[in-house]
Amino acid sequence: MGTIGFPVTRTSRSLVAPSSATPQETLHLSVIDRVAGLRHLVRSLHVFDGRRGEAAVRTPAETLRAALGKALVDYYPLAGRFVEEDGEVRVACTAGGAWFVEAAAACTLEEVKHLDHPMVIPKEDLLPEPAPDVNPLDMPLMMQVTEFACGGFVVGLISVHTIADGLGAGQFINAVADYARGLPRPRVLPVWARDVIPAPSRIVSPPPRFDLLDLRYFTVDLSPEHIAKVKSSFFEATGQRCSAFDVCVAKTWQSRVRALRLDGDDPARPIHVCFFANTRHLLPQLAPGFYGNCFYT
Repeated sequence: MGTIGFPVTRTSRSLVAPSSATPQETLHLSVIDRVAGLRHLVRSLHVFDGRRGEAAVRTPAETLRAALGKALVDYYPLAGRFVEEDGEVRVACTAGGAWFVEAAAACTLEEVKHLDHPMVIPKEDLLPEPAPDVNPLDMPLMMQVTEFACGGFVVGLISVHTIADGLGAGQFINAVADYARGLPRPRVLPVWARDVIPAPSRIVSPPPRFDLLDLRYFTVDLSPEHIAKVKSSFFEATGQRCSAFDVCVAKTWQSRVRALRLDGDDPARPIHVCFFANTRHLLPQLAPGFYGNCFYT
């Protein structure tokens, strides 16, 4: 259930299998996919205003359920389960299906500010509850479609990072949308090809172990005016240009370093920050449609 003012009611829970037969096989993952730190759940919310753009979908949950079944034929590994064989994580393509939840919210998207922060409805109410008797980390995909009184809807997606990076997950969502629009096939066909990702000849040492941290989330708005001002100052000082992403990362990291005094009161001391960067453009042999993990830090 949601908040007292805006309840969310889950009305249906089921597994959605591929709508037609798919290969029954066990697939190997790439060396990046198998990184232990990627075996975690990635949660995202996608808001669709039924009153804007194309004609409203009258039955969003029903339409997306059917579209999901079709997309899982193309992306059949997402309907499988993670297994361990010979000490290595792999994908057993069993056609077991993705977990699908239908829900309804007793409000309009406008009443909840289209889920802008701070969120009026807890995100947990818009994301699918795990399927019973299945470890969530063994199920590549879970989805919830929450219909709002205005005709809009929210797709809550939970996926395991092991099988796809952000671009890959976005490609899958677009495939579901293509089928929901009535297209006969996705505009981008998926490519598995995990063997294309080069593996190191040997691993020098095991990855370091990190303590589990109890993190808190905090949202800060950086206005376009502020970003433009920082860009201008940087250009005047260096003669070089920077992106909005550069500004946001730099200002956030600068504030964190100051707050934790990581520089030991020495402003000139370098404190490094790392983030994922797409590397598809560095692998010309990688076919369009590849949806696995392909990045470096």
